Amino acid sequence: MLNIFIIVFFPILLVQAVIVRKKTLKLPEPSGERLGQCECQRDFKSVYAEPEPDINSIPQTISKPEKYSGPHTKPPLTVLIAGDSAAAGVGVSTQQDALSGMLCEGLSAHYCVNWRLKAKTGVNSASLANMLQDTNSHTDSPLTSTSMVFDLTVISIGVNDVTGFTSLYRWRRNIVQIIELLQTSYHCQSIVFTALPPMHEFPALPQPLRWVLGQKAKYLNNALVKLVNKYQGVNVLTLSLHPQEDSSSNNTLEYMAEDGFHPHSAGYQLWANAIIKLVNEEVDGLVGKSNKVS
Repeated sequence: MLNIFIIVFFPILLVQAVIVRKKTLKLPEPSGERLGQCECQRDFKSVYAEPEPDINSIPQTISKPEKYSGPHTKPPLTVLIAGDSAAAGVGVSTQQDALSGMLCEGLSAHYCVNWRLKAKTGVNSASLANMLQDTNSHTDSPLTSTSMVFDLTVISIGVNDVTGFTSLYRWRRNIVQIIELLQTSYHCQSIVFTALPPMHEFPALPQPLRWVLGQKAKYLNNALVKLVNKYQGVNVLTLSLHPQEDSSSNNTLEYMAEDGFHPHSAGYQLWANAIIKLVNEEVDGLVGKSNKVS
């Protein structure tokens, strides 16, 4: 159905795509650190509370020594945020207002968070897999040194696969490669994919291009959900843009940046809050364990 529609309306879709590309505001990636350590409670002293972040100082295994057992202590949590321009924070001016800043600040209420951001504008599923593989091939890289273990990886990927019309076969293959890289090479114990956003509601897209890209996003989302069900410790997070249960209105614009494609601070806050809720429900049992997810 979708492929037939694309063939029939290809000239119109092509013209619309060119116009959107020319007219859409190009926003830069925000400034700020891309790795660091969130401050623990003032009365909690640990190896994770050094003033200057050093990703190489993270211990080989994430375990809970006896000194973490007091009422004012928090377990360590290592976090990797990876993916496309949304993961990179496009739509706001600083990383503090982006996903990385809001997520790590929220998680630091319950954990001593060591975090790393590995994201870039234009990344799709294939280039993310290559990025993770290439980084892993450099033994001197602080991201994937032999002593590195990630408790949690948050991934934003797919929009560029939609606009680039990545096939379902390649999408599935790339997602499998990403999962297996994170679990084997990065020793990641919990992986959270963020479902593709509702592109059929993106204000910067005209019809019928908006409908076509929205349908493509739904196909990739359905394939992603079915695929991750085969893996332990892998989840897909679907954001609701209708926080009020009794609200049926389209609230997408309230969370979008001026380019009509990326979140702004309210959108990143909504996203971070949803991840934090999932972490508290799903990841708590994994924190402190050194076993790999198979």
